[in-house]
Amino acid sequence: MNGIASAPRPSGSPVVRPAARHIVLATTGSLGDLHPFLALGAELKRRGHRVTLATSAVHRCHVHEAGLDFHHMRPDPEDTPAFHARYMHPKTGGEFVYRHYLGPAIRTSYDDLARAARDADLLVSQSLMALAAPLVAASTGIRWVSAVLQPMSFFSLHERPNYLPLPFLSWLCGRSPELHGRVFHYVRKHTEEWVRPVLDLRQELGIARPDHPMYEGQHSPSRVLAMFSPLLGKPQPDWPQPAVQTGTALYRQEQAMAPELQRFLRESSRPLVVFTLSSAASNDAGDFYQTSLRTAESLGARALLVMGGLAAGSALPDPLPSWAMRVDYAAFEQVFPHAAVIVHSGGVATSFKALQAGKPQIVVPHAHDQLDNAMRLAKLGVAEVIPGRRTGAGRLRNALRRALTDTHRRERAAAAARETHREDGVARACDEIEEQLGHA
Repeated sequence: MNGIASAPRPSGSPVVRPAARHIVLATTGSLGDLHPFLALGAELKRRGHRVTLATSAVHRCHVHEAGLDFHHMRPDPEDTPAFHARYMHPKTGGEFVYRHYLGPAIRTSYDDLARAARDADLLVSQSLMALAAPLVAASTGIRWVSAVLQPMSFFSLHERPNYLPLPFLSWLCGRSPELHGRVFHYVRKHTEEWVRPVLDLRQELGIARPDHPMYEGQHSPSRVLAMFSPLLGKPQPDWPQPAVQTGTALYRQEQAMAPELQRFLRESSRPLVVFTLSSAASNDAGDFYQTSLRTAESLGARALLVMGGLAAGSALPDPLPSWAMRVDYAAFEQVFPHAAVIVHSGGVATSFKALQAGKPQIVVPHAHDQLDNAMRLAKLGVAEVIPGRRTGAGRLRNALRRALTDTHRRERAAAAARETHREDGVARACDEIEEQLGHA
C-alpha cells in the first residue's frame, strides 16, 4: 500500500468525456454506504451513461427512486434486533460483519456481481464492503475503480488507529508509525480468518494475489477515490499510489418537507437540538431517544428526534410534548441548519452534513468507523465525543449544556462549514470515473 496520493486535476481543466458506456456500481451496507453511489450514479446518468447499481435487496426501492438500474447482489441483512445488535456491537461488530455476514456469502456475491458486470465497461466498488469486486475484476479483466468513504478505511500507519480496543495503545500508535506498523502486522494476521472464504475463492479462481482483502486488497491498482472531505482526513504517505481525494459525494434528495415539520422548525422560542442515529445504529438504538428527550426537557430545549429503522418502535410519550417531534426520516441538509446543536452517532455522511450546517455537534459513536470520525470532528474543534455509547442523562446533559454555550465551538463550526461548500465530490469523482472509462 506504499505510494502517495495522486495530484488533483487543476481547477477548470477540461475533461474529455468518453462516449456513453455501461458502468456498474457495487456497494452494500447501510444507507450511508448506499447514498454516495446513488449520487455518483445520478450524475453519471446525467452525463449520458447507463448505470447499474448492484447492492442488497433492501435498497432496491432507493435505487429505482434515483432512476438507476438495480441488480441484486447478496448478502441481504436480516431485519431483526439480534442481527443489528451483532452488526453494531462496539467491540465485535467488525468480526461479525466479515466472519459471519460478508465472508460466508462471497460465492453468491461473486456470482451476482459477475452477472451484473457481464456487459459493463467499468466497475466501481465500495472498498471494504463489496468484497467480490476485486475478484470479479481480476477474473474478468474489467477495468475497476475502488472508492473509500471514510479516512479510517485506508488504515494509514501515520494516523491514530481508533479501531483498536485499547485507547492508550491507539494513542501510542498515533505517535509512532513504527509501533503502529508492528501492531498492524498482528491485526492483519488476526483478521485473515475473518475473510477465509474470500481467500479460498480467490485461490479457486486462480487469482495469484497475496494481499489481504480487508487492507491493501480492497484498493484498485488503477484508481482509488477517497470520497471524503479533507477536513476529516488529508492524504497520507502510505495511501495507495492511484488514490485521488475527491471530497464527499453528497447525495441530495429532492423531496418536499412535511408541513408539520416545517411548522416545528420555524418555531424559535427555544433552541432546537436534533437527535439522530445513522441508519445502521438506529436499529440498535437502546435508550438513546428516551434519554435525549429527557435531556432536552431538562435544559429547556426543543427536540427533533429522527428515528428510523427499528428505532421507530422506541417507547416514547404519546403524544409528545409540544416542544418535541419525532420523524422516521428527514433530509439532514434541510433540518440541520435549523438546529442549535446536532447529536448523532458519527456516520461519515451525517458528520459531513452536520459540518455543512455549521453547527456544534455531540457524537455518540456506536461501532465501525464512527469513533474514528468522531475523533476527527473533535480534533477540528466542532464536536464533543461521548464514547462507548454511554449516553447517560447526566453525561449527555453536561455535553449539551457546553455545546449550547461554547462560543469558540460555534465559531469553529461556522468556519468549517465555509470550507465544506468549496467541495464538489460528486463532480470530481465522476470526472475520475470518466477518465478511467477512457482507458477501458
